[in-house]
Amino acid sequence: MKASEFLKKYEKDKQKQEREDHSLQHQARERAEHLEQGLQVGSPYDWEDLERYKKEMARMEKEGPGSKKPD
Repeated sequence: MKASEFLKKYEKDKQKQEREDHSLQHQARERAEHLEQGLQVGSPYDWEDLERYKKEMARMEKEGPGSKKPD
């Protein structure tokens, strides 16, 4: 490989890395796309929220999104 070809390839790779989005919104979107890996929760409050979320999703699958159960 010639030095000029290597430099072109290196510059393309470097430009690609600079264009990558590292925002929190992008990271959240990535986690949402890969939920099969499981949700990452740590505190007891997070676990409670996760359990409520799972119950709500199960209810919505049965009843549909329009109806809400009374609290």
